[in-house]
Amino acid sequence: MKKITVIHGSMRKGNTYGVTQAVLECICAYGDVEINEISVADIDLPFCCSCHICFSKGNDFCPHKDIIGMVAKAIEDCDGLIISGVCYAMHINAAVKNLIDHLAYYFHRPRLFNKVGMVITTTAGAGENIVAKYMRQVLGHWGIGKAIILPMKIQTEKFTLTDKQKERVRIAADKFYNQIKNKKLSQPSFVSVIVHNSFRALSSISPTLSDCDFSYWRDSGFADKVYPRKIGKMKWFIGKLLYSIMKKVFRKLGA
Repeated sequence: MKKITVIHGSMRKGNTYGVTQAVLECICAYGDVEINEISVADIDLPFCCSCHICFSKGNDFCPHKDIIGMVAKAIEDCDGLIISGVCYAMHINAAVKNLIDHLAYYFHRPRLFNKVGMVITTTAGAGENIVAKYMRQVLGHWGIGKAIILPMKIQTEKFTLTDKQKERVRIAADKFYNQIKNKKLSQPSFVSVIVHNSFRALSSISPTLSDCDFSYWRDSGFADKVYPRKIGKMKWFIGKLLYSIMKKVFRKLGA
C-alpha cells in the first residue's frame, strides 16, 4: 500500500481543490493507495511568531508544536507528498507560506530524501508557473528530488477542466504514482546538492551550528554522505569537491 499525504493549501474548496481532487481520482484508480488529506483551512495554524526556537533548540519546542507536529508526521510517514496552493499576487497564498515558515527547520535538517513530491498551483491570472517552481524549490530543500509540478490557469468561478487540462492531470498523476511504485526518485537539483554539502561542512565545526542542528547531522549520518541517496556522478563530484572547500573555509572562519 502506497501512502500519500495531500496538503490542501487553499482556504476554500475552489479551483485548486478541484484540480487536486482530479489528480487524486487518477491516482486512486490504481487501487493500492492510502490517501491522507490535510487542509490548512481546518488545522487553525497560527502565524509563525519568528521565535527561531526550532533552529536553536529544536522543533519540539515550537509554540505550535501540536499542530505543526501532526502535519510533519503525516509528511514524514508518507511515500508521496502532494502540496497544493493558490497563486495570489504572484506568490503562494499566505496559508501555505505560513506552513512553510513553521517547517523552516526542514531547511536546516532535511529528511524527505526517500519521498516523491508533487506541487499543484492554480490562478485565474498569471504567476502559476513561478509559484509552482518556488514550491518545487522548497521541497528540494526539504530533501525531495525534483518534484512534479502542475500549474494550471483556470479562468472560471465554476470549476471545470478542458480536455487538454484533464490530460495534463492524468500525465502528472501517472508519473507521480509510477515514481512511487517503481521507487524511482527524481534527481535533486544542483542547488540541493550544494546546500547539503555546505551543511555537511558546517557540521564539522560544532560552534557554527546550533546544538540540535549539529546533533542531527552527526546522528543521522548525513554528515558523512555526499548525498543521502544515489545521485549522478557529476553532482556527486561537485558535492564532494564543494564539501572539501567549504570545510576548510568554515574551519578557518571558526578558528
